[in-house]
Amino acid sequence: MSAENHSFKNILIIIALLSLNIVEQAASVITATIPGMAKTFTNVSLVNIELITTVVSIFVTVFVLISGVIVKKIGQKQTAVLGLAIAAISSIIPAFSNSFTLIMVSRAVLGIGIGLANPLAISLIGVFFYGDQRATLMGWRSAIAGVGTAIMTYVAGQLLNINWHAAYWVYLLFIPTLLLFVFFVPDPQKSGALKRQAEHQAALEADATANGVTIKKNPIWLIVILTALTFLVLIAIMILAVKLPTFFVENKIGTATQASTAWSIYNFASVIGGFLFGITYKLTHKFILPLGLFLLGLGVIALSHATSVTVIYGLCIFMGIVGAMIIPFIFNRISEVATPQMAPLFTSIALVGSNLGSFISPYAGEIMGSTGKAAITSAGGLLLGLAILSVLVIFATKAKHSSHVTTPDL
Repeated sequence: MSAENHSFKNILIIIALLSLNIVEQAASVITATIPGMAKTFTNVSLVNIELITTVVSIFVTVFVLISGVIVKKIGQKQTAVLGLAIAAISSIIPAFSNSFTLIMVSRAVLGIGIGLANPLAISLIGVFFYGDQRATLMGWRSAIAGVGTAIMTYVAGQLLNINWHAAYWVYLLFIPTLLLFVFFVPDPQKSGALKRQAEHQAALEADATANGVTIKKNPIWLIVILTALTFLVLIAIMILAVKLPTFFVENKIGTATQASTAWSIYNFASVIGGFLFGITYKLTHKFILPLGLFLLGLGVIALSHATSVTVIYGLCIFMGIVGAMIIPFIFNRISEVATPQMAPLFTSIALVGSNLGSFISPYAGEIMGSTGKAAITSAGGLLLGLAILSVLVIFATKAKHSSHVTTPDL
């Protein structure tokens, strides 16, 4: 194969893997259909209609874990294709169904499809790419997911001008991703990618051994630490999202609409942060984690004391960029320390931590503060505490490495 063909093939693989990340967040792109559905299904409560979004998340959380088991049975590519096919078919059922029960079931099945495919969007990047390129793509993963979700939300909104059924045709955008996977993403086992990944990891271990350091593969305690970290970070970030409108109104800073705009700015800024992750990682390596946590924590606390909408918008830009450095590092680290066989399962476990953190954030917010300001301040304090802990862990493991002690290393 010529160098040009090999390069073009790599580009198609990258496009396929990054587009798979858009599927991860696609459940929420049709929330604007809820008012129209409420008018159609007058015998169904508004709360039950709103479940069309959250029921997806429930099944995603369950099947993210099951995905690792299925990968062991049929392989990574086949599991991703299966998940995408399930998602593509189930997602468009509401476009032509007037049965609320069928629509609700289809949304649950969509969660199954997303849950099966979701971990592979991360672990397959670790299979096909290494080093700085893998770190760059981990950052791009979050950025592309944000851009793709924004585009799908816009398209769904335009289709909504026809009727709420039409908005669900936006999920036809899943089909190009499915076709890219079927025709252009190699089977990791048959293509030798798993073998090459194992050889690459073995070479890194040999270099470490030559320097007097023993690297333990599949360190369970490190996976537990990274999962707990993901859980706590998502709690802090989602407390900010949930409490921001209350904070605006309670402190007479602005309206709930302006708070929504602030959160949109945060999310758009996180796209920029995702694209900058690879460059920043090259400069800071593992210290990108405490740096991101520290700066995000400072930003959150500063926001909780801000009294100007303009200042809050500026802080949201800053927080979106620095906050986007945290989660890509965690998943990149999992790809580094996990064997090819265990990476999908470990990724799934971390994703469960992420989903659970998002789910319980409203309850955590109530515990962490009786007002919006108090809850947001506490969320910032949590991030600062995690930054300090991560620095302590990094230096503690460095000290153990200097003594030739094998230990999980952030």
